[in-house]
Amino acid sequence: MLSRKNRRRLRNYLVGLIGPRLARIWGWSLRKRILSEDVEEKDGWVNPPGLIVLVWHQRLFTLATSFPDSGFKTLVSPHADGEMLARIVKGLGHDAIRGSTTRRSVTAIRELIRAKKENVRIGITPDGPRGPPRKIQQGAIYLASKTGLPILITGIGLANSWTFNSWDRFKVPKPFSRILLRMGELIEVPPDLNRKEIEEWRQKIEIAMCELSDDTDERFEELYAGSPKLRGIGQR
Repeated sequence: MLSRKNRRRLRNYLVGLIGPRLARIWGWSLRKRILSEDVEEKDGWVNPPGLIVLVWHQRLFTLATSFPDSGFKTLVSPHADGEMLARIVKGLGHDAIRGSTTRRSVTAIRELIRAKKENVRIGITPDGPRGPPRKIQQGAIYLASKTGLPILITGIGLANSWTFNSWDRFKVPKPFSRILLRMGELIEVPPDLNRKEIEEWRQKIEIAMCELSDDTDERFEELYAGSPKLRGIGQR
């Protein structure tokens, strides 16, 4: 009988082998539209290219599969279960940065920016990996303050989805269903914030993102009908 460690290794291997292929097909089937309110939309994404994109952990699957091979740098938990997600992220053409929004991750990302001499797109689930749901942790604000990258909040609308019995009620859109990728306010966080200021900005951004998410769900039909189709492979 396999040990727990070896079972986890086998699981991660199989997920890394099959997961990205399945996720690409799944994402391809979705009928996507994009609504960008505070930033310019171009070729299925938004400018500027250098920014921190916040998405609730519950809707991560939808965003990740909607923009494969787009060069995102995604923060993935350093815990053992994070290896499974890291393999899927890499298989979708993104870069997985192992770690959370800690000083160690900030240092790694700042070195990445300097080395490449270009702006980078960083994806963060600010309420992950363990919650509580829809509660932004201070690390995302700390990261923005230290790197100088603006924060882009999102609201992901789903017409039909399956909901898992997890801490965040994780949602996966049903194949061939409609989704709306709503890009909200682009927020410039001041540099070198102290702990009190980080908390003030955390509350402000959390409120804005919750309001955007709720409004996207409540007005999904109206917003979807008035939004352009997302250009790219598999979009209809």
